[in-house]
Amino acid sequence: MNGTGSNSTFRVITAVITPYKKAPTRMLRTFIGELSGTMQVVNSRLRRDLTMRSRVEKKFSMREVGDLLGLTKNYYESILPKSAEEEESFPTGVRDGRERHYTLDELMLIRAHLQSLPNRRRPYLHWRQPGDPLKIVTFGAQKGGTGKSLSAAHFAQYLTMNYGLRVGLIDCDPQATASLYFADDESHLFDPEIATVAAFMGVSEPGETDLVTRPTAELDAMWQPTPWAGIRLIPGGSDIQNGDISLFLLAQRAQIPVHSVLKNAIERWDEEYGPKTRFADLRRADGSFNLDRYTKALRETVDVIVIDQQPSLTLMQLNGLVAATSVIVPQTMKGFDLSTLSTYSQNIAEYLDYIEETSAEAIGIGRHVVLPTIVQEANDKDVDQIVDLYQRAPELFLQVWYPRSDAVANAAEEYKSIYEYDPPRSRRASTKTFIDSANAVNDALVDVVWGSALPSRGYARDFIKARWQE
Repeated sequence: MNGTGSNSTFRVITAVITPYKKAPTRMLRTFIGELSGTMQVVNSRLRRDLTMRSRVEKKFSMREVGDLLGLTKNYYESILPKSAEEEESFPTGVRDGRERHYTLDELMLIRAHLQSLPNRRRPYLHWRQPGDPLKIVTFGAQKGGTGKSLSAAHFAQYLTMNYGLRVGLIDCDPQATASLYFADDESHLFDPEIATVAAFMGVSEPGETDLVTRPTAELDAMWQPTPWAGIRLIPGGSDIQNGDISLFLLAQRAQIPVHSVLKNAIERWDEEYGPKTRFADLRRADGSFNLDRYTKALRETVDVIVIDQQPSLTLMQLNGLVAATSVIVPQTMKGFDLSTLSTYSQNIAEYLDYIEETSAEAIGIGRHVVLPTIVQEANDKDVDQIVDLYQRAPELFLQVWYPRSDAVANAAEEYKSIYEYDPPRSRRASTKTFIDSANAVNDALVDVVWGSALPSRGYARDFIKARWQE
């Protein structure tokens, strides 16, 4: 079909067209209900088609495995093949020419094999042991578009790759952005029947007059498996908004401390499903590796919970902050954006002052920092702003940051993290540069959360040395 006054040719749309007739008048509730039902189908279909189908499982070369395990070239070139010959369950990888490649699952299993050896050279697996406390790290911000969900996803993936940690990711955002980074074509994360954090807390139904206290086995079943070895997920979803309504009504009806509902639910779950396996338990009496025991141990608990917040400050999001042992605030460095950080911090301070006046519970006993994100390194204004903030309050602002990058923008379009993104040749250099920054950020965050309890990989030190002068 040619447009008037133009030589353009338009595609002819072939579809079954219902003859137009005036639509009946609807109550707003009817309209919203029908729209919601339609978009649930459309959204889930689009997301599956655009993201899950192209999910690529990350594979590591023998050299990359050695780097992640902290092994020298001579050691990993001898120990990996030798162990595969001696132990039936030791991963052999897949040969590709002269190189072998290993999956994330195989990398985790290699860690367990080496960690369970009585004469191991160093720690390879950093699981919580019985009695160790559970770390909870919340990524929160007032403003959207700060890279918050991607920062949370990167942190979770970094912990599994570099330390073998079992990570529980709680997506507290109704948009479920973080969940998309862990979805594949076998997952059911967008099934409306899948439980979200609102169900975990017992506040998914606004009509309830009290908290719904579910059995701990039911809470444990809410953790969904993901393609990333060691990472389980409680996905985001629309009923998180119901949780805010429920908490508001419960505060009036039941007079309960609605700010600590998530914290209490996590503590109740962890008391029943905390770590039980010691590393020596992964070996039988004859010294052979117990693969069944390892498989159960991998799923018996988590070593850290990472919470991705909705960019707002509601009662549900307040619960994520109160539950945290460390809060990370991803923040862009523009003047207007920094004003939202000021508002965010002031609002949180008012909430916490009220809680402290009415409760004796200790909240947030750990380090908390602002993480600069989407920094335009070619623009001195962003970097100068970071320098100024750090000099004013070095304990509050990190010296490392996520730069603005086309590489991560292209990865994010496919809902892939930079750690699994396979760039075209033209993007490989920029992707490598961004991975270096991501490693520096996550290395710094490990220090924030664990201090010396987890060994640094040195990425943050190298980043700071290259960009900061004494």
